[in-house]
Amino acid sequence: MNFIHTIKFRFTLWYVAILALLLTMLGNSVYFTFSHVLHGNLDDMLKNRAEQLSRFRDIISIVASGTFEEEIGEKVSFYFYSDDRLICISHKELRTPLDPELIDEAIAGRDSFSTIELSPTDRLRIYIRPFKPDNPHIRPDRFFRPDNPYQRTEIHSAALVVGRPMKDIHAALEQLWRILLISGPLTVVLAGGGGVFLAGRAFKPVEEITNTARKIEESDLSRRIDVQTKDELGRLAAALNRMIERLERAFERQKQFTGDASHELRAPLAIIQAESTLAVQKERSPEEYQKSMGIIAQEAENMSSVINQLLTLARADSGKEQLKFENVDLSQFARDLCSDVEMLCSEKGFRLRLKLPSQLWVKGDVRSLRRLVHNLLSNAMRYTPRGGAIAVALRRKDDQAVLSVADTGIGIPPHELPLIFERFYRVDKARSRSEGGSGLGLAICRHIAAVHGGCIEVESQVGKGSIFHVKLPLSGES
Repeated sequence: MNFIHTIKFRFTLWYVAILALLLTMLGNSVYFTFSHVLHGNLDDMLKNRAEQLSRFRDIISIVASGTFEEEIGEKVSFYFYSDDRLICISHKELRTPLDPELIDEAIAGRDSFSTIELSPTDRLRIYIRPFKPDNPHIRPDRFFRPDNPYQRTEIHSAALVVGRPMKDIHAALEQLWRILLISGPLTVVLAGGGGVFLAGRAFKPVEEITNTARKIEESDLSRRIDVQTKDELGRLAAALNRMIERLERAFERQKQFTGDASHELRAPLAIIQAESTLAVQKERSPEEYQKSMGIIAQEAENMSSVINQLLTLARADSGKEQLKFENVDLSQFARDLCSDVEMLCSEKGFRLRLKLPSQLWVKGDVRSLRRLVHNLLSNAMRYTPRGGAIAVALRRKDDQAVLSVADTGIGIPPHELPLIFERFYRVDKARSRSEGGSGLGLAICRHIAAVHGGCIEVESQVGKGSIFHVKLPLSGES
């Protein structure tokens, strides 16, 4: 498989894209925050320096005399008007190009910050604030040379300008920018490689699941996915193992069902084929022909019964049953059905006892319920010897109707009780086939009880008989 079409690639791509976005946002935040802090510190430094200089006595005279010692990189200037001319006094006559409007605002009493571009690579950050000297009279014989044009000058209001170069800030920001440009892409590349590695490790169980699934075929469902983790993939592997186990059981049941159905149909077909072959091979008497035709008809009827039961189970498995649910008085329903088989019980020497209440309503499909009760009665008559008894009872237990069919037949061994509802299972295989049983009746009974929201249970003792309990939910009529 092409790597770019895998989940690992998409997972890593999303991871790298989100990481790159976050690193870009983080880098910009760090850069602008650092820049803001550096510029803020510089502005605070300029403001404090200007406040310090404004408290010096005769600071203008000291600056004008050239004896003022500036700090490294510092520029200090005073601007004021004399005879309507803007005069600048600075250390060693170094003038700083300023916007006259800023000077006028400072002289008027408003301070401000500004950035002056001295060259493409050199900028000067300045702070301008109002300044009122404590001694407005300047004495030229003390502070100025005789040829100084600013002699006999009085300064009542001036602008104090303090500036510092921004080379250090620009150098620090440039260094930070280079670090971010190098570390960001490098981090993304390393994270991408690590993401591929971690994604490979994380999706390794998926590869194991895929490889195991490829090896599992219809003929070999015994393999299981060996993933021991407790995360989502571990739960997925456990769910798949359970699904494979169910499929294995389903295929085993299908094989057994196919074999049992073939075996069940093979016997009557063999009898039909044998009787028909003997009938056409030589001349026989009418009585012998009549006997052969009777055997063929009986076996054809057995085959038809098996096929109908198989169709019933097939419809049940496919969910295509057409059931019509309605309110049914189960007491009257059982009474009517027992009256139909009462004569048959008398012919076989059975005693049929009924214990039915007046009314007990359930919601069900009449045809399905008739088949359920009829199958239970047929089983009871099939396995009860002559002179035995069959009892049909109905009672209410909580919110359920419990229909019980008891017999005094051969009983069922305890180890076979969990198996009797399986398809084609017989307790007495030889006798049930001779009696016409196919081993499908109880499987159909269990299905009918299940689709009605109930269940079927059995109690049995070998040699004493069996009791089948059908539990169905009561309807609102009860």
